[in-house]
Amino acid sequence: MAPPIHDKLRNIMVAYLQGDLSPLLEIAADDIVWDSNARKPQFRFGGAFRGRVGLQEALSLIAAEFAMLRYDVQEIVGDGDTIWALSDVILSEHKTGKRTSIRLANRWQFRDGKLIRFTEFFDTAGVLADLGRV
Repeated sequence: MAPPIHDKLRNIMVAYLQGDLSPLLEIAADDIVWDSNARKPQFRFGGAFRGRVGLQEALSLIAAEFAMLRYDVQEIVGDGDTIWALSDVILSEHKTGKRTSIRLANRWQFRDGKLIRFTEFFDTAGVLADLGRV
């Protein structure tokens, strides 16, 4: 049986796909750091965003650039304060309508039941190639 936090994270990701950010915002600590390995020049949502306002800014920048078509969680591992998730995601770029499929690895770090740091990793060069930017 999966630890309860695994189910909570799955629910957050399902809600995120449906455009419902409330489960994520409810679990986020006031001093959360939301960090994407993407570089700012190519992805406006790249880099670290701090605090709840920063989290909302990062999510808004993602939504301004992409429509999320699928978010399939393949695996969630870890217990306690650090959890890793591996997901397959399909995005459509608003500007061009081009699609890209990514394998997304997320690290979720908790303190006292609140999400204090989220770090995502994906093949940014592959996404740029899919979108015709390189």
